[in-house]
Amino acid sequence: MNRNRKYLKLAAVGLALIGLIQLSACGDDEVSSTSNNFDRTAMLSSLATNLIVPNFQALQTSVNQLSAEADEFSANATVANLQSLRLAWVQAVTDHQHCSAFGFGPASLPLGPYATVLGVFPVDEAQVEANMLNPDFNLEASFDRDVRGFFAIEYLIYGNGQSDEELVAAFDQNRIDYLLLLVDELKITFDNIVNEWNGGYFEEFTTDNSTSAGSAVSQLYNEFVKDYENLKNFKVELPAGLSAGQNSADGSLVEALYSGISRDLIVEHFNNSKNIYLGKSRSGTELTGFDEYLKSVEGGEALVISTQSAIDAIDNAITNLPQGRLSNNIEAQELVTLANLLQANTANFKSSMSSLLGISITFNSGDGD
Repeated sequence: MNRNRKYLKLAAVGLALIGLIQLSACGDDEVSSTSNNFDRTAMLSSLATNLIVPNFQALQTSVNQLSAEADEFSANATVANLQSLRLAWVQAVTDHQHCSAFGFGPASLPLGPYATVLGVFPVDEAQVEANMLNPDFNLEASFDRDVRGFFAIEYLIYGNGQSDEELVAAFDQNRIDYLLLLVDELKITFDNIVNEWNGGYFEEFTTDNSTSAGSAVSQLYNEFVKDYENLKNFKVELPAGLSAGQNSADGSLVEALYSGISRDLIVEHFNNSKNIYLGKSRSGTELTGFDEYLKSVEGGEALVISTQSAIDAIDNAITNLPQGRLSNNIEAQELVTLANLLQANTANFKSSMSSLLGISITFNSGDGD
């Protein structure tokens, strides 16, 4: 590959490392916070019923449609069927943005939270090509994250500079088999996640209302913060060249490089962060979120006000991002502005909320916030 391998590997494993590196929390003790009568069970039930489960169900539906389109394309590889397959992929990867913060419970896979396994970018193109030619390759036995999931599928169906006609002509049986292998992994994963949420896990989650490390409240909060930092660190700062050790921006490190919908996915990702914090369903229905929880503790109202101001500024910065492919606008000042605003708000979502709500941070992102 002709990319800078150092940053390829940094980006490819970054999401996985942020999900896997765990610090020892303060035992099982809760962080000291002002005592209050807030109903955490009601918050968990509200978010699970109206946000988490519906979002996973939407993702399951779109992945099943992606599977059906992949089957159709494998049986009849035409440009028209390729375009239908791409539309299904766009819907699935969009729905993924609204689930990536819920990588606990059923969505915690053997290799880590599902988004750190199936949502890794950039793709290791050379290894994908090698896997397709290897008759002994076993995806289930592979620990590689940058050869599977949503963005490896994107690489296969969008290509890297080929015309649609050239891409279709290149889809030999090895390529078809690898595509179906990747799509099947997605389908099995999200069918299982939804089945478990609709089974016993829903009650387990909604009744586990302490704030101790490992509780449902702690897992939801920590995955919410971690997912927000993934947006900041890997979807904005890394391609913009703002991470430690980088000398310049690198458009090849954006999410959704081949389809060019990186900007759209940033919008969807931050929308889900807001929905968790503010307590809103994806369709806008008012729920019970962390902001309401904050209002019940001493000092919480002030943090809610400052956080809302930060959210408004981030929304405005995202709106101002250049239209078109983010990879072609990676040195735009608007991206630097967004990165700075996301970083400034990290203290609100992370250290300040943790302190006020009495929920330990149980992961280490290296941000120092």
